[in-house]
Amino acid sequence: MKGFFIACLLLISDFSYAQLSSAPAVEAGVSRSLAEYRKKHIDELSYQLSFNIPADKNADIPATALIRFKLNARSNPLQLDFKGSKEQILKLTVNGHPAAVNYQNEHLLLDSTVLVQGLNQVQIEFRAGNAALNRNSDYLYTLFVPDRARTAFPCFDQPDLKATFDLKLEIPSTWNVIANGQLQDSLVINDRKTCSFASSDRISTYLFAFAAGKFQRVRKAAGTYPALFLYRETDAQKIKESVDSIYKEHSDALRFLENWTNIPYPFQKVGFVAIPDFQFGGMEHPGAVQYKSSSLFLDPGATRDQFIARSNLISHETAHMWFGDLVSIKWFNDVWMKEVFANFMADKVVE
Repeated sequence: MKGFFIACLLLISDFSYAQLSSAPAVEAGVSRSLAEYRKKHIDELSYQLSFNIPADKNADIPATALIRFKLNARSNPLQLDFKGSKEQILKLTVNGHPAAVNYQNEHLLLDSTVLVQGLNQVQIEFRAGNAALNRNSDYLYTLFVPDRARTAFPCFDQPDLKATFDLKLEIPSTWNVIANGQLQDSLVINDRKTCSFASSDRISTYLFAFAAGKFQRVRKAAGTYPALFLYRETDAQKIKESVDSIYKEHSDALRFLENWTNIPYPFQKVGFVAIPDFQFGGMEHPGAVQYKSSSLFLDPGATRDQFIARSNLISHETAHMWFGDLVSIKWFNDVWMKEVFANFMADKVVE
């Protein structure tokens, strides 16, 4: 009987492997079978992205992507996620060779004949999608949670395929900008500014982020880390009352979490941006945390509950650096885990 059960387990294992090894169906969205297939076969993933952002919020955004990855086995086809249209893909080059654009059901299909087992390089010229770029007259910000990076650029948009992101932004010269990586270079020519950022830490696509626009800019220390803060608040009294407190609460949260976890802050930079009418209280992009502006900037008449709520929000997003960003969800239905841990740690910090 024991041998029979072992044989059954081997048959089940072989069947599961065969199912996983065959290319998944090309269907809209990011299915679990597609994600598992790609996780099995793709490694050493990186993105090099460039966006040329005009001042006119209605104008197209020309963009390029250079995607590098190691492929453990050739598949036919390999699906890149892009929730846009075929017309947005202007040029495709795979491993140095021009390739036909095969776009189906929100995916750019890469044929096995142009891929190799080992390191691959895919270059794409395209027009970026606007769905998750949140463009306004004077600024824009990305918000890719949970699987909306694919609305802006072609990618493998699943949380367990972490990658590094190299980013270059061309923006109006009067704009300021923040992203996951450190700003390496900024070049102004006439009314345009080109900003190049260092490679990000390895993160999920939903954590890749940048914000650019007519933001005020301040840099102070958050604990032992220099931290850039962008905001659009214009009330001088609120700014005076709030900025130092915002930095102090980040400092306190970082110190507590480093001591509690015994793990130093796990990313290359600290940074945050306050956005008017932001959809959530905050979003935990490493190095570029986004907050709702009204949650950070409090007036002199703010209540004790408002101060506690701000402290809890900052502590929650800071806790995500360890719980959610360093240790990340495997699949979209695991979101509750990172949120529960962030809530738990935020309560400890605030207490």
